[in-house]
Amino acid sequence: MFIINGEQWRTLFVPPNDVSLLKPNGDFAIGACDDYTKTIYLNNQLYGDYLKKVLCHEITHAAMFSYNVSLSLAQEELLAELMSTFGEEIVDITNIIFNYLKRKGRY
Repeated sequence: MFIINGEQWRTLFVPPNDVSLLKPNGDFAIGACDDYTKTIYLNNQLYGDYLKKVLCHEITHAAMFSYNVSLSLAQEELLAELMSTFGEEIVDITNIIFNYLKRKGRY
């Protein structure tokens, strides 16, 4: 369980053909974020770095839902993909620079 903006979310690993992963077009996703149940569903065959990427992608959706960020589906997917691909690097660089600035008394 985790909390975003006061909303409690959970993650569940489900089989690849679980209904929670079913997309409107009939295909199955590898991950899904359900705002109604406040649950992130993950294909239970994911592991390693790919699991981390999919989890980050779905947590980004959860954050957008929790903060009522209203984007088109295409924009939402683009942002989630950006975060899952480059978010860790962005946060790491920010922390390096911010820690440097704190040592220099800029904080």
